[in-house]
Amino acid sequence: MIMFDDKLLRLAELKKRRPQYAEIYDFYTGLCRFLQQEKDAWLDCNPDRESWDQRRQAGFPLLSRDALLIDEAKAARFVGLLIDAVIELGQQGKAELALLKQAVEAKSVSLTELLIACLGKDRAPLADAAERVKVPSALLEYVCSTALAFGLQSWRENELHASIAGWKEGYCPICGGVPAMGELVGEEGQKRLHCSICATSWEVTRLKCSYCGNDETDSLEYFTAEGEPGYRVDICRKCSCYLKVVDSRELGEGLPMDVEDLNSMHLDLLAQKEGFAKGKTDQK
Repeated sequence: MIMFDDKLLRLAELKKRRPQYAEIYDFYTGLCRFLQQEKDAWLDCNPDRESWDQRRQAGFPLLSRDALLIDEAKAARFVGLLIDAVIELGQQGKAELALLKQAVEAKSVSLTELLIACLGKDRAPLADAAERVKVPSALLEYVCSTALAFGLQSWRENELHASIAGWKEGYCPICGGVPAMGELVGEEGQKRLHCSICATSWEVTRLKCSYCGNDETDSLEYFTAEGEPGYRVDICRKCSCYLKVVDSRELGEGLPMDVEDLNSMHLDLLAQKEGFAKGKTDQK
């Protein structure tokens, strides 16, 4: 099961520690509670498992666009409820979200096409749909990516039986998503990446850029923020990208990485201020 209880406990802990960010923590707490009660499956996947070992060795993730099987009616119901939750919990974009819900109910957009576009990181269909229904593209992408993440995580937890042994790419072996966070685990500090979409985790080479593959140690660095033990930011001066990393040897293992991503937003600002950007992998 998706570990919503762990997420809710961590969010409550962080809210006490940083009350100045209570509004942000409250939003994500409400979103987690909404997702926790959703049990109606609307996304399934039919990956090519027979060729998975060969494709994995060549660096291809398990899921292709053709593998997504979406029940459009059930997906529309879920997205409508998701939009309602975001309207209730948030402070901005309510009118645009209402327009988006109307478009979904009127079938003015194809959720199947948009969710597949999110999986393939193809922003063109998202931008076209956003222009057509007169909502900001970023808002449409947020709703669709949140829905896709929940659908894939539910499917992965319930149905996935696929080995990811030996996968060392910087993108997810299951869905091809970019890492949300890195994590250092074990006595030797083995590096693990956590997918931003389906929440799969996998081990990678520690001294290697997760985005461009650079392994030249003189151009790989990291920085920390004062008063923030257990967090660091890995940077690559070759591609000017960064990755936030949790050191579980200090903070403990089993933390929900999407919550840690939220809790370390200030590190994004510090990295971006220095000219670094969240990277994109050269996924096959």
